[in-house]
Amino acid sequence: MSDVQKRDLVLPPGSYAYMQDVTKGVVKTYTGPTVINPTAQERPVIYDAGTFRTAPSLEEAMRISPIAAEGYYVILRNPARGNKHPDEGSAQPSAEQEIGRTIIVPGPATFALWPGQAAEVVEGHHLRSNQYLLVRVYNEDEARKNWSKAVVKPAAGEGDPSATQPAVITAPVDLTVGKQLIIRGTEVSFYIPPTGIEVVRDADHYAREALTLERLEYAILVDENGKKRFEIGPQVVFPLPTERFLEARDDGGRPSKKFRAVELNEIQGLHIKVIADYVDGGAVHRAGDELFITGKDTAIYFPREEHSAIKYDGKAKHFATAIPAGEARYVMNRLTGAIQMVRGPAMLLPDPRHEVIVRRVLSDRECLQWYPNNADVLAYNQTLRSLVHNVPTTRQGVLSEGDVERGGKRVAKPAANMVMESSRVSGDQALISDEFSRASTYSQPRMVTLDNKFVGAPQITVWTGYAVLVTAKTGRRRVEVGPTTVLLDYDEAIEALTLSTGKPKTTDKLLETPYLRVENNQVTDVVTVETLDHVHVQLQLSYRVDFEGDPLRWFAVENYVKFLCDHVRSVLKGQIHKLAIEDFYASSTDRIRDVILGVSKEGKRAGMAFSANGMRVVDVDVLKVVLQDEKIRTLLDQAQHDVVRSNIDLSNLTRELGVTKQREAINRETAEVKAATKVRQDELARELATSELATALARIANTLRETDERKKLVEVESTIEAFKLEKRIDRVKREKDQEYTFFALEQEKKIELLRAEAETAVLRFTAASGNFSEALLSLGRHETMVKVAEAWSVQRLVEGDSLGDTLTRLFHDTPLKPLLDKLVMTNGAADH
Repeated sequence: MSDVQKRDLVLPPGSYAYMQDVTKGVVKTYTGPTVINPTAQERPVIYDAGTFRTAPSLEEAMRISPIAAEGYYVILRNPARGNKHPDEGSAQPSAEQEIGRTIIVPGPATFALWPGQAAEVVEGHHLRSNQYLLVRVYNEDEARKNWSKAVVKPAAGEGDPSATQPAVITAPVDLTVGKQLIIRGTEVSFYIPPTGIEVVRDADHYAREALTLERLEYAILVDENGKKRFEIGPQVVFPLPTERFLEARDDGGRPSKKFRAVELNEIQGLHIKVIADYVDGGAVHRAGDELFITGKDTAIYFPREEHSAIKYDGKAKHFATAIPAGEARYVMNRLTGAIQMVRGPAMLLPDPRHEVIVRRVLSDRECLQWYPNNADVLAYNQTLRSLVHNVPTTRQGVLSEGDVERGGKRVAKPAANMVMESSRVSGDQALISDEFSRASTYSQPRMVTLDNKFVGAPQITVWTGYAVLVTAKTGRRRVEVGPTTVLLDYDEAIEALTLSTGKPKTTDKLLETPYLRVENNQVTDVVTVETLDHVHVQLQLSYRVDFEGDPLRWFAVENYVKFLCDHVRSVLKGQIHKLAIEDFYASSTDRIRDVILGVSKEGKRAGMAFSANGMRVVDVDVLKVVLQDEKIRTLLDQAQHDVVRSNIDLSNLTRELGVTKQREAINRETAEVKAATKVRQDELARELATSELATALARIANTLRETDERKKLVEVESTIEAFKLEKRIDRVKREKDQEYTFFALEQEKKIELLRAEAETAVLRFTAASGNFSEALLSLGRHETMVKVAEAWSVQRLVEGDSLGDTLTRLFHDTPLKPLLDKLVMTNGAADH
């Protein structure tokens, strides 16, 4: 034994290890706390997955005891008798075990395992209201005995005192081995199974999700016996142990267990087959009955197990067909075969139980007559005729819209590309969106729209001025006058007229048409007549024909063109045969119109009436009158030319005479007008001269008056000027007198002043006479006398400037200044 194997192994609490005696094969269980001192005959072993193997070392032989806390439980396989477990801190040989048994040990619990035992710790199962557990009975006796030992907590609302009390689930009567039960989250919020019951795992978890259905949702559950259960929301759906949800793929390709209710309105419906008896609202429905459910009675439809949707070409929902105004559809009763026409505007939703929309197939002859030159109508109806032989024998000869859509072939069943098995639940019901999805283009009920103008009852458009005769197989007849649109019942047709063609009109090539022109009908014909002198004349005529009276009488004659032309020919031949060619040829148009239309009275002609069919010729246009004999035609033409030439000459002379008369009359009128103009000019000249004379006289008188006035004005102005001159002279004289007086006074004053100054000067000279000579000598030496004489001029003297002032100013800053000061002072004293 190696050093590793000789070591001791200390087992802590909650652990254990197995040691095997290699001489006896006995395996002992050591539980902690303890110490393992292996002997030479012992080796550590490991029990794993039902087998024993030698442990590489003592440490690897140690195992932890399984521990189940509160809310957990232990699934123990091969328990010991009496559920005995190894004692702690001991080494014990293996106890006797109940091999193959399984017991449930709820927590809290922990224990070591005997060799050969296996334990799995599982958390208790917490369930929400939309979860459930699938449990299975694996031991009937233990299940009955331990049923009440299950740990169960009821699913109660918050504040409910019952939520704290363990729940007791009544044991089912049938607890046979393999029996499966459902533990619902709406009843139980926590669950630990008892011994005898095991929880079936779903993949990697135990709790399974129930199906929560919202409003307008439903689910389908299928039992193992094939019975279906339909559940409608809002609710949480828990399947039975033997049930499974039916799944289908949604638009995204994902499997879905929920389906949307089918929305219906008044123009939608579902064809339902009752597959089991049931009673709904007092009404008893037997298996085999058929229902047509529309939005008028059931706006929201939820399928039920007694219903099976009947599909047409893979479609379950029926839609109404819009019939615009002026159009119609044929609807056949599948039970009686009667066909009625539904006129627009309407929304046609036929009951598929006994009604089907059919189409009318027209023959080639009807296509050509009713729709002339319309190749599309002809090709379309030929296509419909090719499908008639493939319709079901129950309505042989009648083509439905479904037959047209399928093209005469049976539609193959759709491939089962959905997760669900063969089921009668319509794919139309597998709507998983939160909103209703309304198709922008809808599928018509058992029909396909190839072209709107070909779908439905044949539509005949009668133009203005035309009429058609509509006849039914029952003998009913009516006339439709345009402008109008005619919709034909299934048993109605349009009667055709056979008309002659060509010029002249013959029956070699007849024209068939149902349209009668009743107003302004133009018929052109060529008639050959013979005159009294056996001349053959060919007439090309155009008749304008109207129809009047009873409309049904208009179609009494099948070939009214032949009837008209034959009668007119007969009348013309009889009347023209009485006339010579010259008389007839000269006024052929008037004579023909008189024969056919009658003689004009007050500008009106009666016309030629036909009582057989209400036809009346109201006008005739003579297009050509041709003589068949060339020589006679030449002679008549020459004679006609001569007559025309003579008429032209006479017409020219007459015209020249008229021109001359008119020219002379114009000349006379011109002369008269000129004379009148001259007279008027003279009168105007006289009037002008008189006016000019009066004007001149008036002008002379005005001139004289102006001269007199001017003279008077000059005299007045002269008088005024003389007066002004006198006044001016007087004023000047007075002014001069005043000036003279003022001047004399002034001169007197100046004389007085000069006299006073002279006296003053004498006095001054007298005062200065002592030194005057010396002063003058001094002045002569200094050459100042000139300056004194210049400074004391007469002007200064007149102005009043004294000699003293002049000398003081002149001899300032000179040796004469003291003398001058003395002289001034003396002069001042003298003044005083």
